[in-house]
Amino acid sequence: MQFNLESFLANTKDVFHLSRITLRSKSDIQMHTHDYAEIFWIEEGEGFHLINGDKIKISPGYLCTVRATDKHTFIAKTAKQGITISNLAFHQDTLEYLKNRYFLNTNLYFWSESQLPFSMRMDEEGLKLLRNKANQVITQSKNNIHLDQFLLFIFEIITPIGGNENSLIPYWMQASLEKYNSPLYFKQGVEGFLSLTNRSLDHCNRILKKGTGKTLTETLNLAKITYAARLLIMTDASIKAIVSDCGFNNMGYFYRVFKSQFNMSPKDYRVSNKKII
Repeated sequence: MQFNLESFLANTKDVFHLSRITLRSKSDIQMHTHDYAEIFWIEEGEGFHLINGDKIKISPGYLCTVRATDKHTFIAKTAKQGITISNLAFHQDTLEYLKNRYFLNTNLYFWSESQLPFSMRMDEEGLKLLRNKANQVITQSKNNIHLDQFLLFIFEIITPIGGNENSLIPYWMQASLEKYNSPLYFKQGVEGFLSLTNRSLDHCNRILKKGTGKTLTETLNLAKITYAARLLIMTDASIKAIVSDCGFNNMGYFYRVFKSQFNMSPKDYRVSNKKII
């Protein structure tokens, strides 16, 4: 069986369909392909994704980008609890735009050539963010602007930090690193970062070492030095004040870390980047 997007759209002006449904039996949705691209994620419950001859266990936070040719359906683990699925469906031509604009060099997501489509597991924070965004989008007009905004929001969640497709950094770590960008956290040292993750020092170290090859200290120093470089260019604040804002207690250590990153002193960096061309 093939599902057609037009049969789901509320009116002729709509360009996508967004829904949330709770399935309780295998017969709720037949095995099917479709003429559209689909992203679904599991909100509640547990069960199985029957996809291209495989049976994948799914639970809250599981997200999958389904290609038109993928043949699939779902089974809830128990009929009493069911399994709640949110689903975004949109025209195939949107994929060409996304590919040309953002994903020319990727073989992930909808452009994977593997037997099974791309899938990932979000943590609780990622799922909460996606659920809240979907709740907002579901009440909006189903036009291209809202579709593009929503798709970019989703890709921001599922794309590894720095756009590195081979990164092993989970979403909660990505989100914490993005938030770690102000003196409020810098001045608290490592504890400031750990407060964003709700994880232990050892756990964060292991995740970063595995995903990037860097220690937590090296990663946080890079964040602070990057922030310092921005202040050197965009403000006239004294280097001493910048060192303090970035949470460094030793001026000499700050200079060593800065020079190792930019191959020049903070003063030379400021002069070089403030030249008027």
